[in-house]
Amino acid sequence: MKFAIVDIETTGDRPVNFKVMEIAVIIHDGINELESYSTFVDPQEKVNPFVSRLTGITDNHLVGAPKFFEIAKKIIELTKDTIFVAHNVSFDYGVLRTEYKRLGYDFRMDHLCTVQTARILFPGYKSYGLKNITKELGITLTNHHRAIDDTKATALLFKLLFERDKNDLQTFIKKEIDTKLLNPKLKLEDFDDIPNKTGIYKFYNEEKSLIYIGKSVHIKKRVEQHLRNIKNQKSLEMRVAIASIEHELTGSELIALLKESEEIKSNQPPFNRSQKNVNFNYGLYLHQDQNGYMNLHVKKNSGSEQAIATFTSLQSAKNQLEYWLTEFNLCQKLCHLYDSKSACFNYSIKKCNGACIGEEIAENYNTKVQQLIERINFNAESFLIVDKGRNSKESSFVWMEKGQYKGYGFLFRYLLKRDPTSFKKFIIPQTTNRDFQSIIRMQLERDKKLELIKL
Repeated sequence: MKFAIVDIETTGDRPVNFKVMEIAVIIHDGINELESYSTFVDPQEKVNPFVSRLTGITDNHLVGAPKFFEIAKKIIELTKDTIFVAHNVSFDYGVLRTEYKRLGYDFRMDHLCTVQTARILFPGYKSYGLKNITKELGITLTNHHRAIDDTKATALLFKLLFERDKNDLQTFIKKEIDTKLLNPKLKLEDFDDIPNKTGIYKFYNEEKSLIYIGKSVHIKKRVEQHLRNIKNQKSLEMRVAIASIEHELTGSELIALLKESEEIKSNQPPFNRSQKNVNFNYGLYLHQDQNGYMNLHVKKNSGSEQAIATFTSLQSAKNQLEYWLTEFNLCQKLCHLYDSKSACFNYSIKKCNGACIGEEIAENYNTKVQQLIERINFNAESFLIVDKGRNSKESSFVWMEKGQYKGYGFLFRYLLKRDPTSFKKFIIPQTTNRDFQSIIRMQLERDKKLELIKL
């Protein structure tokens, strides 16, 4: 097995500006360097001043250098039948794929990232950036951010990784998706264009009918899992049916969850119907017994009663009720979590005040139940839930008005800081339901980084 260890320097500081201006390739067998190639590349545009300061490469260095199309064949021939290796491979591999795409060629190779591999095989270091990890491992790196120097350092790092366990390296090689297993109508460019960020994704069949909706904080990675999935017959059926892919960034996982739920309800995609994790089939219900005590109990939703809160599974509902039971000092028996004709178990360990046997009067007990219900309904407060936006200048928000979900939106951070009420110009209105309320409540409990702004 041979490896093509690659490093690329580009003209821009943002992906939209990336053009190759220097490239270096070392062909390696894991033990020895077999061949090397490096060159400046004329990007046919000016180098960003920030990049010039970082790399030391100026426009003058690139005068007379070959253009990318003039070296494209050389790189393909050099890297044929090798594994593409780079430090932060998604960058270098992505840049090369983009350059070849401009030429109308679909450049694809199995690839390996020395950052991710080093994290596993050499754990415990503070930083795995090339400059830091090579210093920690005693590898000399001069002229950092010059392609040939970075490639030589990466080759030495790769040799150490290979020596540590060459068999383990097989598990770190990322195989390109086998197009033979996919729908012939699916263009992998649809997949390539998906960023590895937070949002929702949609699969369509050949008739352009929506067949599946999902959400992820890493949507590209999640979509790739679907395209490789062979777990069961249902997964195989969906993979073959996917003819096109769309995505929408949200920045916020909470908004992604809300949009996913909303779209599944309105579109009923066939491959979502059997998913337990997106269907809120269980609810928390309230009734008053003959002794005047408010009882809470979990059961399957029927549509004939209004649930206080909804859940995706019976177990998650019971787990949450157990948590609330402890927090509000409620009775296991009156929450239908302990079957007994006398006192509940918690009474015996002094964690229940005895509502189960009449020692705690109904009025006092019902007050605690009502406090829980108010908590579930956000105490009828009005506030914004602020999260990351779709880019670094933006914030996302979810609007709660008197405890009810009213919608979401995106706006510039500075506007929100200057005037919190400015969000109303950017709101995307939504109609609330118990499932949305449950999603918001669960995410607030799970993600402590969400910011609340009271209105």
